[in-house]
Amino acid sequence: MAQKTFTLFLSKSEVVGFEQLLTDSAAERLAELTTQIHENAEFADGATLYVFSGFPTVPLWLRHLRETFPVGGRIENKSSCGLLFFRKSERIFVATFAHGWMCLNDDYLEGDFGLRVAVNALDEKKLKRLERANLGDALKGLSLSPFQREFGSFGLDDALDLVRRLGGAAKEEVSANAVNGSQSLKVTGDYTVADLPEIADEALELYASEAYRRTGFSVIDLVSPVPDPALARRLDGLAANRIREGMPEFELGLPLSYDDDEVAFRFVGPGVRGRYPDLLLRNYISVMRGRLDDITSQTLREHKIAAIFDDDTRPETKWSIHKALVGSIIHEGGLYAINEGYWYRLDDAFTRSVERTFQVSIAEWDERPRPLRKIYDEAGNGSYQSEESYNEELANAFGLVLLDRQLVRLPGVQRHDFEVCDLLDIEAKKLIHVKKSSRRSSVLSHFFKQGSNSAQQLVLLPETMVQVIDIVREVAGENAAQRLIEANADIERKWTVEFIIADTPRADGEFNIPIFSKITFRDEVSRLMAMGYLVRLKFISLEPEAV
Repeated sequence: MAQKTFTLFLSKSEVVGFEQLLTDSAAERLAELTTQIHENAEFADGATLYVFSGFPTVPLWLRHLRETFPVGGRIENKSSCGLLFFRKSERIFVATFAHGWMCLNDDYLEGDFGLRVAVNALDEKKLKRLERANLGDALKGLSLSPFQREFGSFGLDDALDLVRRLGGAAKEEVSANAVNGSQSLKVTGDYTVADLPEIADEALELYASEAYRRTGFSVIDLVSPVPDPALARRLDGLAANRIREGMPEFELGLPLSYDDDEVAFRFVGPGVRGRYPDLLLRNYISVMRGRLDDITSQTLREHKIAAIFDDDTRPETKWSIHKALVGSIIHEGGLYAINEGYWYRLDDAFTRSVERTFQVSIAEWDERPRPLRKIYDEAGNGSYQSEESYNEELANAFGLVLLDRQLVRLPGVQRHDFEVCDLLDIEAKKLIHVKKSSRRSSVLSHFFKQGSNSAQQLVLLPETMVQVIDIVREVAGENAAQRLIEANADIERKWTVEFIIADTPRADGEFNIPIFSKITFRDEVSRLMAMGYLVRLKFISLEPEAV
């Protein structure tokens, strides 16, 4: 028997009728004369097949070709599709054919059905496809292999690697030969349509199984995207409620696409003029004034933030308040966090571990440095001084060696130039890294990884410290170089990697960073401590806005 691939969706448990699963446009097509509806009470526990027949059309690509080439004959496409709804084990399944999946309403489908079945059905040593997105790097990646590979070989070594789709060879005890899962489930095997009820039964059992937690696939539970649009809308509503109530769970951050600090901000939608040097949620609340009750999930999507650049030739960049929200909320016993407009569910025990690492790593200042200065022009528009100039002032004020933009180049290692740190405290044996603002998960995650990677090079490649000593000799003199040699030789004292973040305190007066950045921080702390480093995190204020 030739192998066939079937695609299955699972409805939510509260769905009672087949037509409830159709989109509005698909439901309207039920009345068309060309639509065929076939009921079969003996298929599974009752089934209905909908076949939507399209109208013959000339392909668009052919129209373009005919402008140049005399392509003759009647060449047409007829876009038709089918959906087979059936009940099995008190649940409703849908098998889709052609583009039938486009006729389904996501609000009534289990968003993680295919992925949950896949992690229980797949042999983790025989994967061929993995689609992921990393919250820390804000990158989406697709890994394909012509050969079967182990799950770990795809490079999933970060808690922020979100698995969106898996595919590969199934375990021996599974009826399918191959499985591919995301929202939908694709199974390939020696099947016919008559086998769909048994496939659904097996899939439902795998969907409910927690066997994957004893395998490498267990990482999908640490941070997982919310696949249910209805739940995401409820979370949006809860976030709007908390903002109206003045609670501190949320703040505004810059989206990934934004890469320029020299701007002011204004709000588009509330109908109030004015610009702000800082992107803060309290500024948005202030422009809403007596209209706080108008802040809803819809308002957060409609109201925009506009970035105004110093360069008059550059147009304003706009994005929604919703996309700028960073923060988390507890709902029905679960912790959910929003990033770049998308919601994620975080494992409770994992979150407690992440938060604990963050809190114990925060260190107080012996002598607190001054805040980053705000520099205003004649029109009253301001921007903060650069990290480069601030690092230079810190070096002069505290007797540190300025290594900002001083690159270590390892012989024989191509394209591997890196900064060891921004500031070097020789006496205290500190590698200090400084970052302005703590509102962007991707930027902070890169910041922590960068500091961790440079510290690892000092341990793994002894020639790295040799080059650092040479750089210190060049920028700070022979005396500083000798002190560094002596400090490094003192094995009784550990080196400390210190991360300093400059930002405005949150609404509750405390400094904080997005939960996804905390996850990256925890991972890098674990790596650094395993190599003998101490890790500390400090915050400094930004200069308050001018009144």
